[in-house]
Amino acid sequence: MYSGFLVVGAIAVALFGSVIALAIWQAKKRRAFLQARAHAAGQLGWYLAAPNQWLSQVAAGIYQRGRPGEMFAGDFRGRGICALDYTYTTTTSSGPDGQTTTTTHHVFVVALNLPVALPPLQLTMDSKFRRIFGGQDIELESQAFNDAFRINCADQRYASAVLHPRLMEWMLHNPGLEWQFAGNAMVSWGVGLFTIPDVVARLEAMTRVIDLVPPFVLRDYGQRTY
Repeated sequence: MYSGFLVVGAIAVALFGSVIALAIWQAKKRRAFLQARAHAAGQLGWYLAAPNQWLSQVAAGIYQRGRPGEMFAGDFRGRGICALDYTYTTTTSSGPDGQTTTTTHHVFVVALNLPVALPPLQLTMDSKFRRIFGGQDIELESQAFNDAFRINCADQRYASAVLHPRLMEWMLHNPGLEWQFAGNAMVSWGVGLFTIPDVVARLEAMTRVIDLVPPFVLRDYGQRTY
């Protein structure tokens, strides 16, 4: 029996050592990723900045209350940008004894300045879950667009003005981009820690959306922030 205890103890020590080694490896991998990301951001003239409280609140509205991480700021083709890591947790219960599991989610948000502040409008990909729990959805004249996306906006006339046929057609060819207008910024989001190539590609798409917003929308609905 004594030898059995020794075997069990040896296994426990080995498992503990493996867990520690894995944690050290993951920490080194994350540190290397952050260093490489900072270098890539610096090549574009972007710099580390304190997390923006307003953008953190926007992230909380998209996901739920959580904690901001690293943020880079700078400009993209003459427009100010911010890219923010964001973390939140969810807890689920399962089993007859109600055991709980806590999951940490890593996401990010990217903000690109608008020429004016616009009323809120959010465009997300449609799904069966969102059709059931997503609340009211605005229907536009394109059935293909209605099937692919959900529009959250208090003013249908404004939503129709922004999402004109040409922009709807462009979105149908770029269905992975979810975004919203929040004050004087357009915000998009994704899962995981952001990478600089993804942010650049996302900013290219966001710039195209902004460029397709009709001038009369900016004039009639926009408010200057200065």
